[in-house]
Amino acid sequence: MRENQAMGIIMPGKNRPLLGALLDRRTVGAIPFGGRYRLIDFMLSNMVHSGIWNIGVITRNKYESLMEHLGSGRDWDLARKDGGLTLLPPMLNDPASAMARDSLYLLSDYRRFLTNQRARYIVIAYANLVGQIDFDTALEQHIDTGADITVLYNHIDDERELGDEAIVYGFDGEGRVNDVTIGAAWNGPCDRSLGAIIIGKEKLLSCLATMIPRNQGSIARDLLQKGFGEMEIRGFRVEGYCRQIHDLRSYYSVSMELLDPAVRRQAFPLEKPVLTRVRDEVSAKYGLSCKVKNSLVADGCIIDGEIESCILFRGVNVKKGARLSNCIIMQNSTIESNASLSYVIADRRCYIKEGRILSGFESYPVVIGSDSVV
Repeated sequence: MRENQAMGIIMPGKNRPLLGALLDRRTVGAIPFGGRYRLIDFMLSNMVHSGIWNIGVITRNKYESLMEHLGSGRDWDLARKDGGLTLLPPMLNDPASAMARDSLYLLSDYRRFLTNQRARYIVIAYANLVGQIDFDTALEQHIDTGADITVLYNHIDDERELGDEAIVYGFDGEGRVNDVTIGAAWNGPCDRSLGAIIIGKEKLLSCLATMIPRNQGSIARDLLQKGFGEMEIRGFRVEGYCRQIHDLRSYYSVSMELLDPAVRRQAFPLEKPVLTRVRDEVSAKYGLSCKVKNSLVADGCIIDGEIESCILFRGVNVKKGARLSNCIIMQNSTIESNASLSYVIADRRCYIKEGRILSGFESYPVVIGSDSVV
C-alpha cells in the first residue's frame, strides 16, 4: 500500500447488553481475549500489516481501559510524527446520547479531522472481529473496480454464527451488491458482513453532508441498504478464519476455539503476528500437584490445582485442590483451594472462595464481574 493512500477508522460499535458484565467497566475493543490480548488488537494489527499507518479510534464511553491499553500506539509501531494512532473521544457530554448514536453520526463529529487527512481512502472497521484481513488487497480491488464502496464479507455455512444484528449481502454476477438484509433469520449458506468497508474520503464526506441532515446515521441501513441502487457497491471476500464477537455466547465459543492448535495457527499466524501491549511478566509457575490439560496459560500464573480446557490470563493463581474446566479466568484472579468451576467466565481480579462450586453451560456460561468476591 502506498504511503498515505488510506487511513483506518476503528469504530466502537454499540456496547451490546448481551456482553453483560464484560462491558461494566470497558468498551468492546478493550475486552480481554485469548490470554493476553484485547479485541481491538486484531483490527489494529490487520491495518498495520496492510500498510495503514494512520489510524483513528473512535470511542463512546468507558474508554479508560482502552486508553491504558493503547497508550501512544508504540506496540503497534504507531507512535509516529506523521499519522500514527489518534484516539477520538465522544463529542457529547451526555454518555447516554453518545451510546445511542449510530456510526455515521460519530463519523460526522470528526468531519474536520477527516478533511485534514491526506489519505484518499478510508477503511472503516469495528473492534469486535477476531481473525486476519488483508486490507491492502481489498483496497487494490476497490481502486481497480472504481467502486464507490467496497464491503468486506466472508462466506459461512452455519447460520448459528449470525448475530441478531447480522448483515447478509447478495451479489449479482459481477460482484456488485444487489441486496442487503439486516437482522433477519437466515437458513443455509450466506455471505455475512464483517462490518468493514472501504470508501473514498471525498465520497464519505459527501455522504455525511447529505445524510446527517436527513437523520440518516446508520452505515448498514442508510448508507448500504438504501444506497446500493444509487452507488457502485462491490464485495471483497475474506478467506480464512474470521469471527465476530456480538454476545457472551460468541465470546465464549470463539475463545474456546483457540484451544484447537489449527485454529490458533490461523488466528495468530507467525508471518503476521497479532500485536499487543507488551508487559514484562515472569513465566507461569506449575506446582508439583498441578494437572494441566488442553489449556492456554499466560505468563505470571501460579498453578497448583487442576485445569482442563481453560484459558488463564496473566497473574491467575489456582490453589491446590481447585478444579477448573472449560473456564476463562482473566487477569490477577485467585481460585482458592477445593473450589470447582465449570463453564465460568471470571473477569479480572476476581476472588473465588475456598470450596465454592460454580457451574454453567457451554451455551450459557456463568459470568463473574471484575473485582468480585464469590
